[in-house]
Amino acid sequence: MRKWNRHHVTISICLLFIVVLVGWSMIFNLSDGKIPNTYILYDDEANIIGDAPFPPSADFPFGTDREGDHLFYKVLEGAQYTIGAAIGISLLSFLLSFVIGVLGGFTKSRAKKWTQSIFTSFYFIPQSIIAYNMLYPLLWEPRQGFETSFTERVIWQSIALAVIMAPTTAILLSNETRQILDKEFVTCARVLGGSKSFQLKKHVLPHLKPRLFIIFPKIMIQALLIIAHLGFFELYFGGTDVCYGPMCPPPQPFVQEWASIMSMSFVELTNAWWIFMIPMFFFALTILSLTGIARGLEKLLEEDEVKGVRDIDEKAERREKNPLVESDFRLIDREL
Repeated sequence: MRKWNRHHVTISICLLFIVVLVGWSMIFNLSDGKIPNTYILYDDEANIIGDAPFPPSADFPFGTDREGDHLFYKVLEGAQYTIGAAIGISLLSFLLSFVIGVLGGFTKSRAKKWTQSIFTSFYFIPQSIIAYNMLYPLLWEPRQGFETSFTERVIWQSIALAVIMAPTTAILLSNETRQILDKEFVTCARVLGGSKSFQLKKHVLPHLKPRLFIIFPKIMIQALLIIAHLGFFELYFGGTDVCYGPMCPPPQPFVQEWASIMSMSFVELTNAWWIFMIPMFFFALTILSLTGIARGLEKLLEEDEVKGVRDIDEKAERREKNPLVESDFRLIDREL
């Protein structure tokens, strides 16, 4: 049984944070889902001693916003939508990238060079800008109102973001697949008649699988950042509720996910800093947790590779000290 080390502990803590946060958010939303509110604070004699927003204190550990909503529960409500959206978009993008990347690794043609050149451009063009231009007609409410439902907008937004994120990951997987196919043992299998499906099943997937577990948290980070950028552009997840009449409030989200909370509270940074910093704190912790998972998996993979090389060297050293002799072989008579 493999012994645990600090990388296992890091991965476990980071994963536990995300699972507990999402699970707690789902339980909270499936129950009453009511955010505690304290707009005016009274003392024992019913005298007013303060009004919202309240800064972080013993009574309000994470403070309240200007409407008196407790920020921790507000963030807890949005965790399900923010992290859930990132997981869904990342899964879709991951599957799309895997199919394109592996097929690209097996393909040798001129079209592949053109395709790879186009995909490489996504490394240099900000994906948030592409997403904003693609999703603005879908998410920004027109004057006559939305013609699509909230569910339809979420589905189309998820598909669009997955497609935008797929090219960079597909290039990475294509290069990894190509490197595996260029190894000597795969070349031998190909010479001996191994089909592409055999090479994929017996050689590519076993070697590519550890890398896939490292890539997925990075895709989630990418999805979270794009959602956050769109939020600051006032394109909220699932659509932006826009009022065109006189004395209208600013654009509002349909669900209280973290990007919309941070976007609407950014102006409070110099007045009531905690209104912006509390959701930003949980957003940063989620990013750090995903980074910790990816880094921990990378270190474990490096340790496995080093251990494999060390085992090979030890076997070679033992073989040099104890070379094969004639007595190591035994003639077997077989009757035909």
